[in-house]
Amino acid sequence: MRVAMVGHVDHGKSTLVGRLLSDMGALPAGKVEAVAAMCDRRGMKFEWAFVTDALQAERDQGITIDSSHINFSSDTRDYILIDAPGHREFIKNMISGSSDCDVAVVVIDAKEGVREQSRRHALLLHLLGVRQIAVAVSKMDAISFDENEFRAIETEFRDCLRNFEIEATRIIPTAGLNGDNVVTPSENMR
Repeated sequence: MRVAMVGHVDHGKSTLVGRLLSDMGALPAGKVEAVAAMCDRRGMKFEWAFVTDALQAERDQGITIDSSHINFSSDTRDYILIDAPGHREFIKNMISGSSDCDVAVVVIDAKEGVREQSRRHALLLHLLGVRQIAVAVSKMDAISFDENEFRAIETEFRDCLRNFEIEATRIIPTAGLNGDNVVTPSENMR
């Protein structure tokens, strides 16, 4: 199953992907340690996003420039996870990365909410024929796991998707930094 992770720049896509792969045990042995050592050498804070952001420019600028394709397996199936760029300047890379995906996850920052780029990605997924879309409302820790703010984002984006005759299969509150609702249910969001 090909799964594209899309959304506005800095909304937490790469962090969510890095954390997901780590929590699933899908990273190569020593990968997290190698990224942590690289961060130490460069005097940077460890970022889960660096697990997938392969280009030096991506790590320097803190944005995804090109789509990363990551293979991993669960007990039930094999996956190709596509971490697509969110910046408007790299929309062509988002389209090419998502063009033959089976499913997409739109990532929306809980603090920033639905942005124009979020809507644009929904439209592009619609035009690409992607009908199975889940939404991860990321960085819930930044809003103290406020359910009312989550529900407002959920309502706004469901309305956006309805414009394209798409119904989100799931809308999930997450916090990739600490792994809240990434692989296991979080005590912070019940």
